[in-house]
Amino acid sequence: MSGTHGQAAGRRTEHLFQLDLAESLNEAYAWVTRIQVAQFVGILSRMREEHREAMAMRALHAFALRRPVHELVRLADHFDGRDAVMLMATAALSRPVGEAAELALMQYEAESGGERAPITASIVHDVACQRTAFDVAVFVRVLEQREPTLAKRTVQVFASPGSGRTNLDKALLHTALRDEGCHREADRLLGLTLRAIADSPPGAAGAGEEGEEMADLAGAFQHLSPAGRVLERWVEERLNASDATEVERTRELVARLIARRGAGHDALAEHIGRTAQPRHIVKLCALLARGDTASPAKCALVRRYAAGHKNVQELAVLVTFWHKEPALTRTTRELLTDIVAGPDGSGAVPRTLNELRQLDEWLRVEDADPQCSQMLGHAAAVHVEGRSGADLVTLLGRVVRSRDRTRAADTVGRRLAMAVMRPDADRDRFVECLRALHDARYTVAVRAACRELSDPSHALTVDAALVADVAGRLHRAGLRKVAWTLLERLLENEQLVTPADVVEVVGGVLALPLPDAELLLRATVGRWSDVGHRDDAVTALRDAGRREAAEWVIKSLR
Repeated sequence: MSGTHGQAAGRRTEHLFQLDLAESLNEAYAWVTRIQVAQFVGILSRMREEHREAMAMRALHAFALRRPVHELVRLADHFDGRDAVMLMATAALSRPVGEAAELALMQYEAESGGERAPITASIVHDVACQRTAFDVAVFVRVLEQREPTLAKRTVQVFASPGSGRTNLDKALLHTALRDEGCHREADRLLGLTLRAIADSPPGAAGAGEEGEEMADLAGAFQHLSPAGRVLERWVEERLNASDATEVERTRELVARLIARRGAGHDALAEHIGRTAQPRHIVKLCALLARGDTASPAKCALVRRYAAGHKNVQELAVLVTFWHKEPALTRTTRELLTDIVAGPDGSGAVPRTLNELRQLDEWLRVEDADPQCSQMLGHAAAVHVEGRSGADLVTLLGRVVRSRDRTRAADTVGRRLAMAVMRPDADRDRFVECLRALHDARYTVAVRAACRELSDPSHALTVDAALVADVAGRLHRAGLRKVAWTLLERLLENEQLVTPADVVEVVGGVLALPLPDAELLLRATVGRWSDVGHRDDAVTALRDAGRREAAEWVIKSLR
């Protein structure tokens, strides 16, 4: 290799590693600013024929950066079609964004006659897919002022799934567009992005697992604008639009987005449930309950948020619309149950008796189906958490039909028993509730509580210590017959009660003391049909020092 060629090769190699390629090209390729285009095209051809392809690329790059924008547009037709595209792409990506916008506008105008090769679409695509979000926002602003069609196309390309843009990119561009005053295009971008997420096939989510792309987009907006509620505001504006078609399209879009959302907190579902008008909530939940967007779990999620509304009149409207919607009628009872549970949804602080009375009155004003009032009365009566005994009696009294009241009382008793079985349960409250129900002659509730406590429907074992303790509290509260019934039901259940359970109960009974303790043991354990099991109970009593109680059991056999 000659010295001259070696130096040229060194310069070429050096150019490949320059930190500022544009600056190096300014020095080594300044000649491109003076040469005629026909001559330049010829030089490119010779470079390629002589296997100096990289040098030809750098020359074309320098031409794109050094020649005025209007010259690039005027001279583009003199190049091979591929070179013309590369030339415009280089200018669009490497020149200041304002010049890139001018390039697109001039090229678009030049193509309007139909005689020029279409390159504008390539310019728009390159800018949308490769320049920074803030550059794209400026590009769109300039185009929107002079050629809105190009601005719209740029946003469409940026938002398309094939653009390679992440959800963070789209959130950044949305923020930048609003900052540039391009609110219409910002809204368009968000709408296109949301629809792309909603329409993407299962497994195609760009953020990982199916349904998580929505969370990724929401997270990006939350990071950039914690107080902005961008997604929620966009949805709210469209749900309240005057165009019925736009409103229906928005409902369908939101339903798909919520249905596709994965596990974890769903901010969009919460916002819709807590703030949307009842008619929108009902229509949205109907979409979630049927058809392609069916997701019963997400329907229930939105329903629970909606049930937390504090305005009882709004709740009455919601219930009325809900029950009239064929896809939701069968879940009206669940909606009313959620409403009764209270605004926070936990059930620990349920709706007050006054709120429930007002809701019932508003249901009549809103001409709701009479079944809604009946279901409300039952749902309110059977919600035992956070209620006093007096509250339970009052609510049971509001159940109109006798058979419904009996059924509700049975449910109240069972739920009270299940509640007192929890480790942190307030046993004195349980006794207070049973006393109120007993005094109000809701014997069905009292019997159901004793039955559930002594023979749990949801467990394979019984907590004999709990039963003995509760029986003692009932006895001391003056409910002696109830205490006796509870203990009797427990000890009769020889399939469930162990010898250790018998010892536990006997210890509690003797500590009361229960006057008829002997009769209780003889009538229950003494009559067990499984002789071996009964003998084990006797042995356990003796071993525990309860010899007198053991004799009572044996005496029943004589």
